[in-house]
Amino acid sequence: MKPNVKELFFCSRLLEGPYPSHVKELASSRYPLEIYETGLKEGSSAFGPGGYLSIPELPAGASLRVSRYPEMWEESPFIRILSPAGGWMSAETLEALADLAERYGEGLVHFTAGGTLEIYTTRENIVPLVRELNALGYDVGSTGDDLRCITACCGPARCDMALVDAPALATYLGQRFIDEQQYPGFPQKCKSGVAGCPNDCIRAMMQKDHSFIGVYRDLPVIDESLLAEWIKKGGDWQALIASCPEGALKIEGSSLHLKIDPEACTRCMTCINLCPAIRPGKERGVAWVVGGKYGHRGPQGPMVGYVLVPFLPIRGPEDYDALGDLFGAFLELWADQAKRKERVGDFVARVGLIRILRELGLKVEPQVVESPQRNVFRPYREAMEGIKGAFYE
Repeated sequence: MKPNVKELFFCSRLLEGPYPSHVKELASSRYPLEIYETGLKEGSSAFGPGGYLSIPELPAGASLRVSRYPEMWEESPFIRILSPAGGWMSAETLEALADLAERYGEGLVHFTAGGTLEIYTTRENIVPLVRELNALGYDVGSTGDDLRCITACCGPARCDMALVDAPALATYLGQRFIDEQQYPGFPQKCKSGVAGCPNDCIRAMMQKDHSFIGVYRDLPVIDESLLAEWIKKGGDWQALIASCPEGALKIEGSSLHLKIDPEACTRCMTCINLCPAIRPGKERGVAWVVGGKYGHRGPQGPMVGYVLVPFLPIRGPEDYDALGDLFGAFLELWADQAKRKERVGDFVARVGLIRILRELGLKVEPQVVESPQRNVFRPYREAMEGIKGAFYE
């Protein structure tokens, strides 16, 4: 018999306060609250390592997490849905997924940190659940040693910072490499993501083995009339100058004419984020960063990716094939030469960037460095020197 949430000390505490509580939703589902209570009490997950679940009808897409308290709940099988890039799903689709979770699972849909969707169910319900999911136009995959679901930020539909159509590019890559997502055959899992600009709101460079970051190659564009209006309304141009990590911004003349040093500017988006009069340049494409990961396994531990290609021009869908060809060539190289269970970042660190560039037929450029562009939303101390009073208490 399922306990009342008020009988569980830690869960009941999470019901308090002015904000909606996830515990209230858990209590209304078939999720065993007592195992969640145990995890809260001990300060760690109630589930140990899981693994790929072999289902004859499914090459990939089913997995499970094993409970550390089998007397409460032995295991938690789930399916992973190949979600649309950018997370664009209609309300009707979400209602249908919720209905499937009620009928076949625990009554919960899991929105993962990696940008995918999971429905927790039972072994016997996996195949009928997937069949109904197929009828909705969706499929499963992205479990085991395969190419994981290619995620993206929301892109230009909602963000004026987007330099490339991230959902469109991720959709192309997902469709082209659908077999690699559904038929495990790599040395280790391989995560990929597309971020529309160097702000990288989806943390692709830190989380993904392959990240394609929207970038611009020419200088930022300055609207002088809009800049004058911004300053007139109280915009702090001195703080703007001080914010540039490389000191590339300078004000000339009494009319406050803004100049950008082309040699110092790294196209990092800091000034663009702070001032509406500065916009990204017009020559746009993607930077290809490889080897990011959060995991502690492997000789390198957590990694921020290496810049493999600093700029690939992306003017529209007509340029996607060239990127897809390069991506496919790297996947073949990694699958052929990596050690078993060797993530992409550990592989690159072992064999070296120079060898990989030569194998792919790419030239070595000065921007190919061991650390990608700094995330401007996590600024270094020196980049913030002199502007704390302008932006922070």
